Amino acid sequence: MGSPYGLDFAAVLMLANAMGAQSALLADLLPRIEIVIVRSIQKQVTDGE
Repeated sequence: MGSPYGLDFAAVLMLANAMGAQSALLADLLPRIEIVIVRSIQKQVTDGE
């Protein structure tokens, strides 16, 4: 199984909107925290193999 190298910002923002999150705040923070999220998922994928 491959691991992600980035997030689909449009999908994340649509999901956040559906969950009632503050989309403007998320849109501001997402570029800054994307690498942390991606690295965490990559670590989980590689630890599970």
